[in-house]
Amino acid sequence: MDLLTVGNKVTIKVNNILWPKRHLYANGYVGPEFHEYTGTVMREKWFDSEEIGLTTDDPSFKFRRINRSRIVEVNNTVFEYVKPVEEKRIEITVQGSKGNAYTVVKEKGKKSCTCPGFGFRRTCKHLELVV
Repeated sequence: MDLLTVGNKVTIKVNNILWPKRHLYANGYVGPEFHEYTGTVMREKWFDSEEIGLTTDDPSFKFRRINRSRIVEVNNTVFEYVKPVEEKRIEITVQGSKGNAYTVVKEKGKKSCTCPGFGFRRTCKHLELVV
């Protein structure tokens, strides 16, 4: 069972990204080696595929984005991140309903199209052609 499923309430322990370079700071203090955060796992469409969101109790700071590779523990259980296998870039040219040619690209889990509809709505019928 994946503890980082959207909607789960978790406590995670993450690496402090400044810790390895603490010797570069004037006073040498960059905080502890690890930080712990508690909240509900969430996802937004603009998150990278390797990021999760975690809600906070602060109304002016509703959630934090955390890269999965920085997570050390989830609910006091060791967490090992396995980076997904990079899929190859898929690029096809499709014929639009009015005879125009559009390029549909699928790369790193994201799809895009050169048609005007995709430019406005960030989705279009041409995207269904790339599986």
